[in-house]
Amino acid sequence: MAEAGRPEIYSIAAHRGFADALVAGLAPRYGEGDLGLARLTLLLPSSRAARSVSEAFIRHYGADGDTNGLLMPRMVMIGDLDLNEALGTLLDPLGDSDIPPAADPMRRWLVLTNHLRTAMDREGQQVPGDAALLRMSRELAGTMDRLTAEEISFDDFLSEQVLGAHTELSEHWQRNTKLFKLVQTLWQDELDARGEVDLATRRNMLFERAAKRWKENPPATPIVATGVTSAAPALARMLRRTADLPTGAVILPDLDLSMRQDGWDELGRAGRASEPDELPFSAREAATHPQYHLKLLLHRM
Repeated sequence: MAEAGRPEIYSIAAHRGFADALVAGLAPRYGEGDLGLARLTLLLPSSRAARSVSEAFIRHYGADGDTNGLLMPRMVMIGDLDLNEALGTLLDPLGDSDIPPAADPMRRWLVLTNHLRTAMDREGQQVPGDAALLRMSRELAGTMDRLTAEEISFDDFLSEQVLGAHTELSEHWQRNTKLFKLVQTLWQDELDARGEVDLATRRNMLFERAAKRWKENPPATPIVATGVTSAAPALARMLRRTADLPTGAVILPDLDLSMRQDGWDELGRAGRASEPDELPFSAREAATHPQYHLKLLLHRM
């Protein structure tokens, strides 16, 4: 049980097998009775992680020859962009939702390709062949999703501050970002007309609704988020709400609890403040440090 005002956050050390160590801790805590584990919901980063945890449960109980009729926890993948409605069903089992449906990813890819062709022609740019346009539209869609996950608006992305960081590519950057903005506007107009949102947007909305509902009405059954390292803001807020639940917890992988304070400080603010990091080494080096994204996640939580 969480102490009042204190989030339940744990870590499994890098030298231990994460899935087996996780199950070794979950089984005695939540496995009481025949339905103990079945009442537990695990929030996992991917389908691969779910398979690893499932196999670890089988190994754990199989060691005692007791895998017959094993009821495992419910596993919901929250790291993948396409949640396959799993989180929506978890929070809204009747399917009556005020969250708009997501646009089909394949359709978006093809429509963005057509919009890109139209925009390049309008801007007087040479239009490449279909294969090149498809590659460009796929990259464009990925950038749109990353910006959405980070809650960065296109106006902020195209601000003078951002463009100023690329003065050596000013003309090229200006031309491509103008094209980017035009294509995104055409796509957003189509989404609005169809009453849809992108998958990344819907994912954020599901996370926000989860955090809100769990705050207003904490679930009676335990929810544990484990192995998640993404620091996307909406996800971080939901993880914080999970850690604050009376029967909730967040378990991080490989957080270095032995790191010295000066080493931790060298990773910079990592999302704690809007001011640029003041680092003894470059921000790029900090961002590639294996502990940086965990620090970013913790600060956003």
